[in-house]
Amino acid sequence: MTPSYRPDGVLTDGHYGVITTIDGKTITDGNVYDNYRYHYDGDVTLSMPNKPDFEPPVNPPVTPGTGTVTPLPEQPTNPSSNTPENTTETTGHKTVWDGDRSGDRLEDKRVVTVPFFKVLEDKTTHRYGTYDVAKRTTEVKIEPSAQVLPEPNQPATQYRELTTELTTDKGMGEFTLKYNGSRFTILPDDDAAMKLIVVGDETKNRTLFEEALHVAFTQMGLEVADLDGVYIHFGKD
Repeated sequence: MTPSYRPDGVLTDGHYGVITTIDGKTITDGNVYDNYRYHYDGDVTLSMPNKPDFEPPVNPPVTPGTGTVTPLPEQPTNPSSNTPENTTETTGHKTVWDGDRSGDRLEDKRVVTVPFFKVLEDKTTHRYGTYDVAKRTTEVKIEPSAQVLPEPNQPATQYRELTTELTTDKGMGEFTLKYNGSRFTILPDDDAAMKLIVVGDETKNRTLFEEALHVAFTQMGLEVADLDGVYIHFGKD
């Protein structure tokens, strides 16, 4: 006898009803085949191997959020070099960057690239050049820059003035330092100061500029980023 499982006859717990055939003849309960009466009173139980449930991986949900993206500054090829390639921000035509951090605190190592000028007694302005001004803890250093910046034309927005003595290896003199929100100006107040300016012209007054800017940063409340141009006068304003 050959049982045939009825797909629509599924019972509970995996039990199935059965259609039985003898020599191709379907036999149901009580049917007679030859000299046999067939009594159908059972079912078949299928023992299926357990198949583990498959749960597809669930990616954690993405929580919407808000924010801003700030591009990182380009890293300099040589972080310790005192060059304009260490640029971190630009204000107008003025470049402000972080120089060598090997010694001083970060806030004392800011550098600005600005043009320097001299103003003669006839009021004509002449370019000394463009310099990198490095503010350090105890001093200011200026070095020639590869950039060429124009004379600033920003309007005056404030007024600061300080009278002080400045000293170089050539002597000491009394000067007036002025700042108008853009330009920093050095003016001689006595003959000794005038002599220092004339003598220092051979080296473009770099030492005198360094001393004056150190006073500006430590006593006048200026920062390197405040400078658009630096001037020294060969006569009283």
